[in-house]
Amino acid sequence: MKTLLGMLAQAALLSTATYNNSLNGSQTAAPEAAGIALNLNASGDLPGMIKVNLQRDGSNVTGGTFRMTVLPQNADASSSERGELVATVSGGTLTLTPEGALASVSGVQLTIQSGAGEFATVTSGTGTLSAGTNSENPSQLSGTLVLNF
Repeated sequence: MKTLLGMLAQAALLSTATYNNSLNGSQTAAPEAAGIALNLNASGDLPGMIKVNLQRDGSNVTGGTFRMTVLPQNADASSSERGELVATVSGGTLTLTPEGALASVSGVQLTIQSGAGEFATVTSGTGTLSAGTNSENPSQLSGTLVLNF
């Protein structure tokens, strides 16, 4: 009986949940050598604000950072953050416009490193981010974020 309870407890600790979000935002000004910086807002399972810095070699994403401040559902200016998630970027692809602005980014692989606040116990996980420009407003990005932890 103890063995079964121990296995169930371990399975509960190892199980992950999937969080789906829609994204919108924009590319921020960054020197070419600094890569591509994005400020995004997430709505869905984990609403909040995201800062992503992408390093690239041509059209390949080679690294970068991801930081998400998670807010309560239907947050307003008086809302306190629920916590943060921090991840590294390890891959993906991107397309630039002829002017050098981001047109799309796809399959950006995230490895969650740590969490804070309500997410302080998060020490690992994965994610995928994809976004593209809006044809009606090319300076705006929209896309998806899926996190598993």
